[in-house]
Amino acid sequence: MKKVNSDAVETLFKQYHKELCRWAYTFVRDKEQAQDIVQEVFLKLWNNREELEWGEQLRSYLYKSTTHVSLNHLERLQKKHTIHQHIQQSNNFVSNDTTDSVLFNELHEKVQQAIANLPPKCKVIYLLSRQEGLKYQQIAEQLDLSVKTVENQMGIALEKLRISLKPYLSKEFLISLLLLIVSWITEKV
Repeated sequence: MKKVNSDAVETLFKQYHKELCRWAYTFVRDKEQAQDIVQEVFLKLWNNREELEWGEQLRSYLYKSTTHVSLNHLERLQKKHTIHQHIQQSNNFVSNDTTDSVLFNELHEKVQQAIANLPPKCKVIYLLSRQEGLKYQQIAEQLDLSVKTVENQMGIALEKLRISLKPYLSKEFLISLLLLIVSWITEKV
């Protein structure tokens, strides 16, 4: 095995850039973001070139790094989206009945909090499944995991969410929330 030097990084860049951009695109669905992600991966490779050795593991390193950087990017986007969505929903759901608005905001906050408190692997799998709409097989391929591992992690995530949200899943609470949503829809129509 030989050390990774500047010529090796350039060779790797030429060999894998397009391929890794396509891989990043499967996560972020944005060509420019995918290119930025791959650029970040190669920057990390450059910064760590003294510790890395040229070999079969390097291709795996590039793919795993691209996956991790892509998932981190999605997580940052999700946080921004959640904050924006929360502000928008708060504005949309303001009603004369302060109790309904508080009730909705409280549930939304608790759900987001419960998701944020999931273990990292569970959270990534949950978000890819529920918010990105990916099938377990697709998640397994993207994260380099077995489908069984994805199923197990999803089961753990759902159980943890169920336990965290149990106090907010009473019949009275859900009926109040449903009435709030129905009143909001009828106001918009």
